[in-house]
Amino acid sequence: MDVLGPPITLEALVRVRLVGGAEHEVFEKHLRAEPAVVDAWRLAGDCDYEVRLTCRALADLDSAVNELRHAGGHTSTTLVLHRVPLDDR
Repeated sequence: MDVLGPPITLEALVRVRLVGGAEHEVFEKHLRAEPAVVDAWRLAGDCDYEVRLTCRALADLDSAVNELRHAGGHTSTTLVLHRVPLDDR
């Protein structure tokens, strides 16, 4: 075990707007290749995609978000604090 305790898992939702002539097909290929990406949705509205990332540390999250930017997107990132269970509906 690490001196600082067990590794944590961070979850983030990243809204992406493609810029600079980035193409959807190329961006989606990048999403499939990025290990931190666990879900992604192509959207209509203010942004083009919402991407769900899971990472072990803030440095990993920073790296994954930077990869999304380098793939042609302007990003806005929100950290998930708690998932609300909806099983009892």
